[in-house]
Formats: sequence, structure tokens, C-alpha cells
Amino acid sequence: MSPTALRDPATRNVKRARLPLAVGGAALALCTLAVAETAATAPADSRWERAVLEALIVGVPMAAGVYGMLSPRTRRFGAMLIGSGAIWSLTALAESSGSLLYSAGRVSGWLIFPLIIYLMLAYPDGRLAPGLDRALFGAVTALIAVLFVGSALFVEAYPTQTPWALCDADCPANAFLVLDAEPAVIDAVVTPLRELLAIGLLLGIAGSRLARYRAATPLRRRVIGPVMVASVASVVTLSLYLGVRRAAPDAEAVDALGWLWAMTIPAIAAAFLIGLVRRRTMVGEVLTRVSLELSRGLDRTQLRSTLAAALDDPSVDVLVPDRLPRRWRDADDRLTSRSEIVARGYALTPITDDGQVLAAFVYDPALDHDDDLLASVRSLALATVRHERLVAELAGSLHDLEASRKRIARAADLERSRIERDLHDGAQQRLIGMRIKLSVAEELALSDPQAGAEVVHEIGDEIEATLEELRALAHGVYPSVLGDRGLKDALRTVLSRSPVPASLLARGITRYPSEVETAVYYTCLEAVQNTIKHAGRASGVWVSLQQSHDLRFEVRDDGIGFGPPDGELNGGLGNMRDRLEAVGGHLSIDSAPGHGTRIRGTVPLP
Repeated sequence: MSPTALRDPATRNVKRARLPLAVGGAALALCTLAVAETAATAPADSRWERAVLEALIVGVPMAAGVYGMLSPRTRRFGAMLIGSGAIWSLTALAESSGSLLYSAGRVSGWLIFPLIIYLMLAYPDGRLAPGLDRALFGAVTALIAVLFVGSALFVEAYPTQTPWALCDADCPANAFLVLDAEPAVIDAVVTPLRELLAIGLLLGIAGSRLARYRAATPLRRRVIGPVMVASVASVVTLSLYLGVRRAAPDAEAVDALGWLWAMTIPAIAAAFLIGLVRRRTMVGEVLTRVSLELSRGLDRTQLRSTLAAALDDPSVDVLVPDRLPRRWRDADDRLTSRSEIVARGYALTPITDDGQVLAAFVYDPALDHDDDLLASVRSLALATVRHERLVAELAGSLHDLEASRKRIARAADLERSRIERDLHDGAQQRLIGMRIKLSVAEELALSDPQAGAEVVHEIGDEIEATLEELRALAHGVYPSVLGDRGLKDALRTVLSRSPVPASLLARGITRYPSEVETAVYYTCLEAVQNTIKHAGRASGVWVSLQQSHDLRFEVRDDGIGFGPPDGELNGGLGNMRDRLEAVGGHLSIDSAPGHGTRIRGTVPLP
């Protein structure tokens, strides 16, 4: 695969999607190997019991780990579960008859302690919280490393009352013994001390889990609840197992407690899996409820109620910025501030779009543990705000379009009325007069041929005048020079007849579609006529045309100017804007009393 393909996001996503499948296949193979090894080496009378226990201890954590790797948020914790299952698979070696493999299996049984403690403390994020949790894990790790694993160098035999090996008097010797004989201090001091310290630490861990559960939000309790129950049950069972084994090593309760504690390990892994499934389901339920509510519109009061119920947090509120700086309005339209919210013990997270703060959420800081859930809720709210903004802009555009259509229709009616009036008052009257003269000429042709010829000659002059008037009228509708020679020459012709000194600067101007040339021509013509009519003491009018990626024009004068129009543009200014918008253009007007007027326009080119 090429380096470019490796950097492609789609390629990386495909690789991430395949990773859990590959890891799951490897975990299944390792679990099968551990179970097969246990079934092959365990005593015949308890072979299947031991194989089932090994399958649960190794397989359940790995299955939960594969599921955890499907989500980016729990991928780290899933990988830790799979790694723990791989290490716990070494306990299958404790059924071996060889001294080295047996010793490695027994030592790996001790490694279950720090791994399961870490998983209990780090669930579900995969990281230990600073403070008590890190101190407890550090103490457990030191205890296992020094007094358990470290003691393997000095003991002749491992304890026989263990769920990891079924041998009793015929267990292989410790292959890691470095002395000729076991020191008396091991059995007299080290073993009871390490078991006493282990019980104390386990009880501390159980207390830590209970405290975390009590401090969690109701929403988070649904996720950590199964793990908390299984963890406390495992810790209590292990403490009883160590205590009873020290007080009465030959009691039948020792084996029962040992097997019960061993079964709590896959129970904790199953609780991890239940919690991960619950969390994914919970996130889906929350987002579904919030999205359904947001689909009805951004009603902050109703949204607050929906979020409070979905997140199980009555402190949730939805704020919008107030006109006053650093002030907010809550869902009940009460004024508040970030400092007041923080003083009440709540957290505030803003919802922004391109740096603009649109709204904010107030919630219990304990929800920060579910930052991806909060991020999803914020994204839904932001998408709704954007949707409503687009709907509002579309409604405004439709309103402007309707108003523009009415103005165009009104302008067309006025223009048609003007043409009708000009035809009636001009060409039509001339034609009526010529019809009368033709009747006179017809009569004179019989009585006075010379006078009739003079009348016919006069009719010819009238026809020439009428044709000239019709040409002028047609040019007013669409100037011939614009169609023949283009925008630059048409405007130069207009400016040459201006009573106010006028100049034209054109750069890169070519021919354009007729609708573009017509719109720009009449917009500039209207602006020039406005200067002539209303600019007063203007010393001149300057027109510029420029082509780059689009066609730009400007009509500027230094006349008396005018204030910005109130409301929508009407009259000539409205006609100018409508003409440009009809061809996808944009018009801007810059004017102020005493500072002249500047009309700018831009039309995109195909």
C-alpha cells in the first residue's frame, strides 16, 4: 500500500474497523490453546471443570475486550482486557507436570491481582483517576511484586489451596527457588503479612468503588453499577478466602471460597461487557430523545426538560447570550452569568459556530466523564441552530424574491404604459395625420395634381420623422449600440451626451451574455441619470468597468449624497438591485450627505 493511501482517512478507518476482527481471531486462538492445555494436563477427575474455568477466565475478558475495541472511546480499555486475558491464559501452565511450566503458571496466577485491580479502578475510560485510585493500585502492585512474586525465589512449594492448580502432595517443585531451603521467615512472617496487607488493600478498593458509585450521576451508575457489584463481591470473596486459608488451611470452605473467587474474575469481565453495552445503548437512547425533541425546533424550555430526563440531571439548563457582555439568559429568561453558575457548583460549556457563541449547556460536572455524550448533544443542538438559521434565511430570501417579482412586474407595467403612451402621443398621431393627408392628396390628385404631389411629398417627410421616432423608441427599449458593439461602447455613448462631465474607465471588458450586458447597462444608466437629476453641485461622474473572475462596475459622483435608505430599496435604487439579482449579481450603495454617492455592482460570469 502506498504512503498516500496510508495517510488517507478512509483507509485508516477501514484499518481500524478490521483491527477488532483481527484481535478477536487471535484472542480466540489463544483462549482455545489455553483451554486445550488445561484439559490435557489437569487430573482426569476434574479435567472438564478446570477447562471450563480456564475458558471463562480467559475467554470472557477477551470477548469483552473485543467489544470494547469497537468504540474509539473504550478502545484502550478493550485492549487492556484482551491483554489481561492473554496473561491470565498462562495460568493453564499450573496444571503442567514440569517444574518450570508449573512454577510459571503459579506465578502468573498472582498477576491476576494487579491486573484485575487496575481494570476495576480504570473502568470504563482505561485510565486511573489521580489520588486514591493511583495510590491503591501502586500499593497492590508493590505488594504483589515484592511479597508475592518476589517470594517465589525463596519458597520450596506454592500454597496448595488454590483454584489455579489441582495438585496437592504431588505438585512439582518450585523451579525459581534460589536457596537450598526455604527460610523460616517466609512462613512465619512474609506469608501472613502479605495476606493481611492484601486484605486491607482489598477492603480499601471496595470502599473506593462504593464511594465512586455514590458520587456518580444516575446516568453513570447504570454503566458502572454491574462492575461495582461484581468488583465488591470479588474483593470480599478474596478477602474471606485469604483469611480462612490462613486460619484453617484444611477446611473445606477454603476450596469453595477459592473456586468462588476464581469465578468472580469472569463475572467482573462479564460486568465490564454489560456496562459497555449499557453505555452504548444509553448514549443511543439519549441522542434519540434529544434529536426527536430538536426536530420540533429549538424550544429551550422543552429541550431543558428533555435533557434533564435523558441525562437524569435536573440541573441541566440551556442558555443563550444576552445583549449585555458575559451575561446569559436561561430557559426561563432569567439573567445569569458564568461566575454565578460555577458558584452553584455547575459546569457551563458553550455551543459555538465559526467562533460565534450561539448557546450554552449547564450541567452537573460529574457528566464530564461522558464528554463524548456531551459533545454529541452539543453537535445535535448546533445542527438544529444551523438548520433554523438556514430556514430563516430561506424564508427571508423567498420574501425578497416575492417582493422583487412584484417590483419587476410593476416596473414592466409602467414601462409598457410608457411605451403605449409614447406610441399614442407620437407615432400614432403622426400616422393618423398621414392618413388624413393621404385623403387630401387623393382628392387633390383629381382637381389639382400639382398640389396633390406637394402633399404626397410632405407625407414622405412625415414617414421619415415617424421612422426616426420609432427607432428612438426602440433604442430606448434596447439600445442598438449595446447589441452591436457591447457594454463599453454603449456606456461611452450614454456618457457622451451627459450634461455633467463624465468619464469611463474600462479594463479587460469583452462581450457577455445579453442578459448580463443589459442588466449592467441599465444599472449604470440609472445611476448616471440619478447623478444628473439629484447630485446637485456634482463636478462629474466617473464610471469604471473591470473584469476578473466576475464583472465589476462602479458609478461615482462627488455630489450632495444622501442618507442610507430606510427599509427596503424602492424606486430607481430598487430597480437597480432587482436587475442585478436577476442575473445573480450583487449591488452595494455607499452614500452620505455631503460626501457623494458610490454605486458598486458585481455579476458572476459563466
